[in-house]
Amino acid sequence: MKNIFLILKNDLMKIQKNVIAMVVIMGITVIPTLYAWFNIAASWDPYGNTGNLKVAVASVDKGYEGSLIPLELNMGDQVLTSLRSNSQLDWVFTSKKKAVSGVKSGKYYAAIVIPENFSTDMMSLFSENISKPSITYYSNAKENAIAPKVTDKGASAIQRPVSYT
Repeated sequence: MKNIFLILKNDLMKIQKNVIAMVVIMGITVIPTLYAWFNIAASWDPYGNTGNLKVAVASVDKGYEGSLIPLELNMGDQVLTSLRSNSQLDWVFTSKKKAVSGVKSGKYYAAIVIPENFSTDMMSLFSENISKPSITYYSNAKENAIAPKVTDKGASAIQRPVSYT
């Protein structure tokens, strides 16, 4: 064991005298450490900074008026209200035309459009002709490779309020 420490001491003394050896040793030890540190820091929380992704939301829902029970309901407005309090993405509330053209031009990463018969389809559960409500989702995959995956996760934020309403 004594010989090992003696060899280590001699090697360290020789490295101190040779500048090129010192630079090489520092490069071999520091560069991989920095690479690992930056790589781990970059992928630590990939969804933590999604508040800057602009997603357009538009509702053209006409609402629902009950014939048997006098009930007026607009599920599109309720979805928009719940998204206003959601800070998961940068929700931009606009018209359908501006939302779709914004996705095509690259202004928005995605657009979600609530159709005009959304409330009627939601309330068709209580009628004979049940129809499934749908929401139209537009995504711009050309703008950023990862943004569609993140906005897909964010689009699930609309499914939750609709499911629990």
